[in-house]
Amino acid sequence: MRQPLVYVLVINWNGIEHLAECFDTLLAGTYPNTRFLLIDNASTDASVAFVRERYGNDPRFEILELPENLGWSRGNNAGIAHAMAASADYIFLLNNDTATDADAVAHLVAMAAEHPETGALAPKMLLYSAPAILNSVGIECSIIGSSWDRGIGRLDGPQWDTPVPVLAACGGAAFLCVEALRKAGVLPTDFDIYLDDLDLGLRIWNAGYEIRTCPAARVRHKFSATMGQGKDARRKYYLNTRNRTYVILRDFPISRWPLIKVLFLIGEMRAIGRAILDGAWWRAMAHVRSWFAGMAYMPRAARERVRRWRTGQSRCRFWHLIQKDCLFFRGVPFPEDGWYAPRDGVRPIAARARLEVAAGRLRVVLANCYPALGTVSIDVFVNGQPVARLETHDRDERVLDTPAGELVFVARRIFLAEETGEAFDCGGWLAVEGAQERP
Repeated sequence: MRQPLVYVLVINWNGIEHLAECFDTLLAGTYPNTRFLLIDNASTDASVAFVRERYGNDPRFEILELPENLGWSRGNNAGIAHAMAASADYIFLLNNDTATDADAVAHLVAMAAEHPETGALAPKMLLYSAPAILNSVGIECSIIGSSWDRGIGRLDGPQWDTPVPVLAACGGAAFLCVEALRKAGVLPTDFDIYLDDLDLGLRIWNAGYEIRTCPAARVRHKFSATMGQGKDARRKYYLNTRNRTYVILRDFPISRWPLIKVLFLIGEMRAIGRAILDGAWWRAMAHVRSWFAGMAYMPRAARERVRRWRTGQSRCRFWHLIQKDCLFFRGVPFPEDGWYAPRDGVRPIAARARLEVAAGRLRVVLANCYPALGTVSIDVFVNGQPVARLETHDRDERVLDTPAGELVFVARRIFLAEETGEAFDCGGWLAVEGAQERP
């Protein structure tokens, strides 16, 4: 029986430092009928020479050298066209700063085969430096076009292991059915970057397919939670703001526009008001610029809608997945070494937190901010050796004489955001007094 051909497309621009781990983990994959394509966006850092020297003797490897930097969407579209011409059945879009589990592609192919109505799958993306924390398990979107990664910043756990329908797969790791792409089209080139993966997902739904999560397929991603600084941050903010309008104009049902317009205006006024209060006038101007860009884009959006109407893809099959009880993602903090920002004299921890300490006596305080939810229980390790277990419904403390080294706290249970109302999951609340950072 013929195994479907999977093309893994790794787009790259001056990312030579990421390529060895990205491709080495892919090469360790267990699915046999896989080919790998480096899409190089005219890099100047010897990325192509590195891949050619390291993997050039492997017949599964190919390199597509683009004459100029085409960006994410157009660059990936060139790779998609190459894979389609090579009779690929599935295409796996992958960022170069990723590490893929050996069985990830096999899980994706198996789920796609089990569900022939599948047009795309979203693997479970985890933070590279903190793999207990989620980066993305699909994409969610509000009624005013604001989108975010489902699960971002949350702790991985059983609640994320059930496959569910989602609007789209994050472009950093998106498994696509070629037949769905032939019907829905490829990535949009109007967006520059940001929300183009969402637009593709919505079109795949409208083409008669479904998109699900595939949590068994795991990819670690070197995700940055910051927006950068200066011009980069301002450009990212503007493009995200403008592209929300593009998504509404291209994809959202016209019958819902009266309600969408009211909520969109409310959202814009809130965002501008917050920008003014923060003294960030550039953010306010980004919204004003996006309004004019949206008005200028309306004829192109209308032509896209006519094209879909003529091909029978105008029904908004995805609408039941649109978030209608919020306008913007409220955000979620990311821990540093497992620690969140302090509150009431203690610091929440993720599933695991660490400190580098000098030798000395430490007073460790454990608090329970939600006693009605049960006991906080945390194991304490020093240099890998267990030294204490702290448990409390209210408050507990312990004095520890520790050598110099790594102090690690491991939560034995997790308080979920759905239980506490916090934006993040938490393993407990700690204060460590007398700790001196090891020199």
